[in-house]
Amino acid sequence: MPTGRAVALVTAAALLGDTLLYTALPVNAARLGLDALAIGLILSLNRWVRLVTNPFAARLYERLPAGGLIFVALALAVASTAAYALPAALALFLAARLVWGMAWSLLRLGSLLSAIEGAGGRAGRALGDMRAVYGLGYLGGAVYAPFAVESFGWGAAALGAAALTLLLGIGPALTVADWRREVDVNEREEAAIRRSLVDPRFIGLFVVAAVQYALWSGVVPIAGGLRIAEIFGGGALVLAIPLAATIVAGLFILGQRLSNVLWTPVAGRLADRALAPTFVASTLGASGASLLLALTHDATAFVAIGALAFFSGITSTVALELSIAHRTTAGDRPRILGAYNTWADAGAAIGALSAGFIALAGTHVPFVTAAVLTVATLAWAPAIRTRALTVGASAR
Repeated sequence: MPTGRAVALVTAAALLGDTLLYTALPVNAARLGLDALAIGLILSLNRWVRLVTNPFAARLYERLPAGGLIFVALALAVASTAAYALPAALALFLAARLVWGMAWSLLRLGSLLSAIEGAGGRAGRALGDMRAVYGLGYLGGAVYAPFAVESFGWGAAALGAAALTLLLGIGPALTVADWRREVDVNEREEAAIRRSLVDPRFIGLFVVAAVQYALWSGVVPIAGGLRIAEIFGGGALVLAIPLAATIVAGLFILGQRLSNVLWTPVAGRLADRALAPTFVASTLGASGASLLLALTHDATAFVAIGALAFFSGITSTVALELSIAHRTTAGDRPRILGAYNTWADAGAAIGALSAGFIALAGTHVPFVTAAVLTVATLAWAPAIRTRALTVGASAR
């Protein structure tokens, strides 16, 4: 099995627990004794810790066997997911989110490195395919979460997700046990890397990443659950079928997960062919869909428009990642992609934490905010157009 695909499969298995939280926690908050601000803290804490763990993970990938780091990440993911079974023990719950933050730092950077290195001129395709594979974890979690919680209760659903993570992740992890990156960063290259990280061209792209992740990994998913709880709390009709609010929330998040599995390979190929137009068109689509989410009161339309917003948002994210990948080399790639992940996580953390605060003004307000901020990222469209270095190969 190719290294990139195996790492992405481990990542997919590890995402089941995190997706359980994003899918079912906001709409079940009252049942679990949690308020909207507590939900924001729980769902953002793992992002805050990654501001520290992302640079640490980058250094680890420069110095240690990459395959071993994937094993460590899988073990951390299993442990943190099992701990979600006790939401009443808030301190343990929050500690588990910190542990998951370290696991995700290792898994996401490992996925990016294994996909990009060796891709040559098809880095966009490799990034899209990688996201599609690990998006299976998002998709599986979005399907699993509402039915498991409704059928077995929260605690059993969390323990089941932990067991599935171990069972599904251990095989692919074994296939990458021998993965090593053949890169040695010397003192001169180290200084060049430090200069690159404060280059205004990178900073501009990192700012766009922060905004994208604040909206599509924070504000919009959480606001969707809060909006559904408010206007469809007693259940709603989706395609004339009566569904509980938890199931409607699951369908909303399912749109986000399907965008990762079904659409990212297409998005990557579009970005390879026309980077800037892909970024601009998808950004405008995401902004328009966000505004429509603030206006609709029909459950079917809410789910469908949410899917459009997520499909457009992930396309702009893939285009941004490709633009950054074109500016890296084998030596500086872990550190620069680690910095990209850090900015993205800062945005996601702010988005998840602020979603509850913004929603205090009305559950429609986060979607209006998302529409405005998405359009604002078009100011960096000229930087997206630049295609710099060809991505090199060092993964095997």
